[in-house]
Amino acid sequence: MPAAPATLSTDRLTLRRPDRHDAQSILAYAGDPEVTRYMSWPTHGGIEDTYGFLEFAEREWNETGVGPYVITSGGSVIGSTGLQRLSPHRVATGYILRRDAWGKGYATEACRAMVELGRALGFFRIEAICHIDHRPSARVLEKAGMTFEGVLRGYTVFPNLDSDPRDVRSYAWTQPAPQGA
Repeated sequence: MPAAPATLSTDRLTLRRPDRHDAQSILAYAGDPEVTRYMSWPTHGGIEDTYGFLEFAEREWNETGVGPYVITSGGSVIGSTGLQRLSPHRVATGYILRRDAWGKGYATEACRAMVELGRALGFFRIEAICHIDHRPSARVLEKAGMTFEGVLRGYTVFPNLDSDPRDVRSYAWTQPAPQGA
């Protein structure tokens, strides 16, 4: 399977591999409790958490050929997205945006770019989940071309809410089955 490009452009955004120079910009949203409320990872408590994310991102890119992208608008980092390889034919995606970027369509634009990238790379399934109560995120996934598949009970811990596994809404884009299958 081919590797993803280091940089992608959409109508209004540039998505690129993160680097250490992005640490403060990433911490600005990854350290915001309101922004990270529905994330499946803990709010960054300081720059060391962000450096840990950057090390993870580098490993993902090097080991799987895909990984996190920072989302930039006008040269400023406003969030992140990406693809995480789950199997040779399956990837997961998601997104996070700083608060002042909410409600402008950036999440849908970035998520659509990830669905298109996953398709272009030949993945048969691109999936995403969101907390069952996070309706704005569910709407983004639908507008990005993903289909609601159902509710997964007790599926994910959202550590910024509590320590109990919570229900999630499951979405996916899947490659159409071959004719006659």
